[in-house]
Amino acid sequence: MTDIIRVLVPLDSHSAEALQTAIAYANAICEKTGAADIILLTHTKQQLDHTSLSRLLGAGTIRALGKGTVNLDSGVRLHAETMRTLSWPPRNSVLVVYYAETGILDLADGTRNVVGVVAVPDVPGEADDWAKRWGVIVHGEERKGPALLIEDPVVVRALETLTRMVNLSTGIGHPRDKDFADETLRILRAKGHPDPTPNIRSWAIRNGWKPEHAVKLEALSRKIWELKGKPSLAKFYNASERYDRWRRGED
Repeated sequence: MTDIIRVLVPLDSHSAEALQTAIAYANAICEKTGAADIILLTHTKQQLDHTSLSRLLGAGTIRALGKGTVNLDSGVRLHAETMRTLSWPPRNSVLVVYYAETGILDLADGTRNVVGVVAVPDVPGEADDWAKRWGVIVHGEERKGPALLIEDPVVVRALETLTRMVNLSTGIGHPRDKDFADETLRILRAKGHPDPTPNIRSWAIRNGWKPEHAVKLEALSRKIWELKGKPSLAKFYNASERYDRWRRGED
């Protein structure tokens, strides 16, 4: 996912400048990657029909998008989809995520055949976690690299081991993988490491977890760090040896 071009447009989503800037970035990504399709992604169809976005696009464009696609001056095709209707595009495409926030951006991160994502948040700050996750291009700002989401190296190595051990196609959906994740996080909690919950979902997505599985890992982490006392490791197989390997940086 790291080769996807990601852009944050922190302009007033109700302004023509925001939409024009987002489409310009999407066109540039299409030109760079050879993609020929831009998908305008909103939460619901009502957001396309009954918000400022409808005014910005114009009635004719809205009607055309309702029937299929609109050919832009650049030669790229513009489609409209919602969180309910979006499926994996059959061809490489760029997503313009309007009124962007965590849920819809997680959906974008989990969609295949996407070579670019351009996010326009409705409320300032609602796409900041996503921008931090990937080190995106922020319109009007100097480019920064991806943030160090989890600073504790032992926690990082434990999560890297977990990522290698679980089936990433199902995350912690399988009981064996959930047990392994539970044990991993309980060992870290028992050994006094800081709570990774605030950034564990972004870390997991960046490292190949599907967004919906990263959410479950986040929930498990929160549950363990909300325990009143440190968990017992007595029933875990090789807990001390596993922890020592993470501490020493060994597989």
